[in-house]
Amino acid sequence: MEQIFREQYPDGSHTVYAEYSQKGDLTLSSHHFGGDVESFWGNDEFEFYLTIPKDEMPKFVVELLAKGFNTEEKFGVHPLKEMCEAKGIKYSTYSYV
Repeated sequence: MEQIFREQYPDGSHTVYAEYSQKGDLTLSSHHFGGDVESFWGNDEFEFYLTIPKDEMPKFVVELLAKGFNTEEKFGVHPLKEMCEAKGIKYSTYSYV
């Protein structure tokens, strides 16, 4: 399980983890802790899991990219390439002028 997001609050925290199963499914797990969670849910801990089956991953990735390109803080292809370089992810590039 790899931590992909963490935010600390004055009275708690929110952390998101990602993990692939042996079958190739992707699970994102979101963990909320603290007083704000307790005031809303009546318990100081809330966990939420989202699993994307392996055969749905191509659609998930396309939707994830579409969402990323259309958010307030946009990212582009070059930052994705830089991310791949930094993370040791294999990639290829092509350009046309």
